[in-house]
Amino acid sequence: MMIKSLNTLGLYGGASLNSVELALIRSDGIDVQEYVKSCTVPYPDSLKTDIRTVIAQRNWTFDNLENSPHIQELREKVSCFYADAVCEFSMNEPVDIVGIDGLTIFSDPAHQCSYQIEDGHKVCDLLSRDIITHFHKADLLIGGQASPLTPAFFGALGQSLEKPLLFIDLEAVSSLIYLSETGELLAFDCAPGLAMIEDWTFRHANMQTDYNGRLAIIGKVHKQIVNSLLGHKFLHKVPPKSLDILCFSDKKEHLEGLSLEDGAATATNFIAEAVYQAALDYLPAIPQNIYIAGEGCKNPSLVRFIKQNFAPRQVHFIGEINASLTAVGAQTTAFNAVRRFYGLPITFPTTTGVFEPITGGEIYEKK
Repeated sequence: MMIKSLNTLGLYGGASLNSVELALIRSDGIDVQEYVKSCTVPYPDSLKTDIRTVIAQRNWTFDNLENSPHIQELREKVSCFYADAVCEFSMNEPVDIVGIDGLTIFSDPAHQCSYQIEDGHKVCDLLSRDIITHFHKADLLIGGQASPLTPAFFGALGQSLEKPLLFIDLEAVSSLIYLSETGELLAFDCAPGLAMIEDWTFRHANMQTDYNGRLAIIGKVHKQIVNSLLGHKFLHKVPPKSLDILCFSDKKEHLEGLSLEDGAATATNFIAEAVYQAALDYLPAIPQNIYIAGEGCKNPSLVRFIKQNFAPRQVHFIGEINASLTAVGAQTTAFNAVRRFYGLPITFPTTTGVFEPITGGEIYEKK
C-alpha cells in the first residue's frame, strides 16, 4: 500500500471527566503535514453526572460492565454524543478517516481488560462511515499495559527538536514521554491528573473542576498529606505501567477535613510532586528540554507547581513548538488512526511493555 497523507479526524474522550477533544489533521502516520483545526466540547450535564456515578463505583469488572443495563444505556448515550460531535465538527470538511478513543472507565492490564464507554458499532452506524476505535485492545491481549497511547505522536513531534527531551502529558491521568538523543522512546503513566482535582471539586462544591486553578491559588498545601500520598504503591512500581482512573480512590480520605481551597491546593501539588518524582526515579536523566501538554496546561496552579519542581530547567508549553497543538489527545487519536490504517505500530516495548512494536485499533465498517 502506498502511504499518502490523509485527512484524519480524531475524537478523544479522556481529556478529563468533563469534555471531549476533537481535531482534524493531515498526516501520513509518520509526520503531521497540517493541523487543520481542533476544539473542546463539554459533555452534557446529564452525561457528566452519569459518568461520575459509574466511575465512583469501584467494584466494576469487565463482565459486570458488559452485562449492566445501566452501563449499556450510558454507552449508547455517549456514542450518540460522540457521533453528533463528530458530525458538527466535520461539517463541510473532507475527512478520510475517523478515529475515536473513548473515555476509559475501567482498566486492568493484569487481566487483559480495558473498558471504554463507547460503542464502536453504534458510532459507525450513526455516522454511516468507517471508524477506528478501541486502540488499547491489541496491546492488552499480548501483555501490554495499553497506556499511554501518545508516544508515537510525541515521537514524530520531537524528531525535529533538540534531544534528549521530555513531554509531560497532563490529562485525566499524567504521563511522561522521553525521547533519548537517538530518538528512542520511553513512556509510562506516572501520576494522577485532572481527574483527581475534578473529583475533589465535584464532591465538595459541585464544581466540574478548579477553573483556572483559582482554588489552589488561595488554598494552603498540606505537605504532610502530600508526602503520605507519595507513598502510594503505584508510584513505586517500576515501568512499564498504566494508571487506572480509580487507582488513587482509596486515598481520598487523606484530603477529607480540608477546606475546599486547601484540598484543591494539596491535590494539585501532589500531582506535580508525583510527576517530578517519577521523572527522577525512572528516566535516564531529566533533560533540559521539557514540554507540557494536555488539558492540564489550562490549570495555572498545576503548571506553576510543575515549573517549580523542575527548576532550574525551563518548562515550555507544547504550543511553543506549534501554536496548533491545542488538543493533543484528539490529535494523537487521529495520528494513531492513520498509523492503524497503514499498519504502523502505536505501542512499543519501552512504552507499554508489549513484547514487540504493534499497531492497534479496531476498524468498524459501515453497513
